[in-house]
Amino acid sequence: MGQTYKAPDVPDEKVTPDLVRNELLTCFESANREFSEMLNQPVADEALKQQVRQFVTSTFSRCGVSFDNPTKAGMLTAIEECRKNAEAMMGPKGADVIREHYTEMMKLVGRLQG
Repeated sequence: MGQTYKAPDVPDEKVTPDLVRNELLTCFESANREFSEMLNQPVADEALKQQVRQFVTSTFSRCGVSFDNPTKAGMLTAIEECRKNAEAMMGPKGADVIREHYTEMMKLVGRLQG
């Protein structure tokens, strides 16, 4: 089983909306890698990165949140929507993985200013 995502240990002044958005992509890549291992359906890294980026950017767009210039409030909205979508796709089998990743992301979001 792959390594579960952990929020980076960086000083508060380095926790910016851009960092959190980029970590969200990393977090989703980690979760998707775990899902594909659970389902015995390995996926190439580059394909995974593209799928995750498309999923996250479209979720931001549907929520009316700027992917390129996110705010803390926008990040909260988009991350919540991403979590709901992931739960709907993975169901009970993926609940623990989603919960672990969501908890790690919220550690970062909680440190954002504003």
